[in-house]
Amino acid sequence: MSFRICLALTAALLSGCASVDHRPLTAEASAQLQGKRIVSTQYPMPDFAAFTAGKAAFAIAGAGAMIVEGNGIVRDNGIPDPALAISKALTERLLAARKVALVRSQAVAPSDEVSTLVATYTGADYLLDVKTLGWMFNYYPTDWAHYKVTYNARLRLIDASSQKVVAETMCQTVQGDDANPPTKDQLLANRAALLKSYLDKGAAACVDVLARDVLQL
Repeated sequence: MSFRICLALTAALLSGCASVDHRPLTAEASAQLQGKRIVSTQYPMPDFAAFTAGKAAFAIAGAGAMIVEGNGIVRDNGIPDPALAISKALTERLLAARKVALVRSQAVAPSDEVSTLVATYTGADYLLDVKTLGWMFNYYPTDWAHYKVTYNARLRLIDASSQKVVAETMCQTVQGDDANPPTKDQLLANRAALLKSYLDKGAAACVDVLARDVLQL
């Protein structure tokens, strides 16, 4: 399989077919969050891709097999969607910095259409919408036996009354050990402990970037 096809498949798996603008809040708009009611959205578990060289060799059919295997890894090892941790950490920072009121909801959004989200999550002034666009472990282009972990998420802050997206961006992170990269077996040992660690680090990195560069916290 050519490296070009490999890159195309990787991009397709990570993009989530989403178009994302980079639109940070202004400092004034961030200050206006003071005391507002905020609710976090939640989505069904996203597909996880186990991007291995063997499956990549089968192009589109291989991409499907990557997702089947990846979803099994997530299910069997109890791996949560990192978007949940990102949302929780960002709402905690909003609570500390802007004294927002958190509106609790267990609803799972059927789609990410703004009108659907506003109808699903009522009783809040703003929706903090964090969605995983792509997550996977993938091999190094020059070393197909060792792996790193890639995670992409989109953040949107939605004004419920106007149904306008007032802030939006994408967070992208790659976690691993370039000096001593793990094998697939090492990544998944002990109920995927290392994979979970890398995903946790990726989520934490996203929180720092999104809080500082987008929410002005």
